[in-house]
Amino acid sequence: MKNLFGFTLTCLIAALIATPAFAAKKKNKGDKHDPVAAIKKKLSAADLPTDAREKADKVIADDGPKLKEAQAKVDAILTSEQKQSQKQARKDAKSSGKKGKDAKADIAASMKLTPEQKTKLASAEAELKSAQATLTRDLKGILSAEQMAKAGIKTKKKA
Repeated sequence: MKNLFGFTLTCLIAALIATPAFAAKKKNKGDKHDPVAAIKKKLSAADLPTDAREKADKVIADDGPKLKEAQAKVDAILTSEQKQSQKQARKDAKSSGKKGKDAKADIAASMKLTPEQKTKLASAEAELKSAQATLTRDLKGILSAEQMAKAGIKTKKKA
């Protein structure tokens, strides 16, 4: 009986020690935003035909590095405090029902960007938007509108 109690206690202590370590490791892993992985995940979940999936993977392989590089530039401009305040302001804007320009203005104000950061961020975001548009355009060329919708990839509707 003593052995069983000792074993149970040891397992409990090990679990208490290991859980925060695994949680911290997982949290750090999520700090880096990988837009290519997100798109790949959406395409995997969409249950596309094999040939369409292969073509989409080729497009992602071609356009992915540009998208990652553009995202890295945006991420490099903001400090961790600014990223945190951006995340909180985005959450607050969503919960209060703000959208579009109002939400964007509140988020920008909360980050307290320097004039230099503002110009760098505008340039980096333009580059990111261009890379995203290129990837979406290339995917549109090989996937039907139904397949794009199934994958959850947003496309602009023509007016």
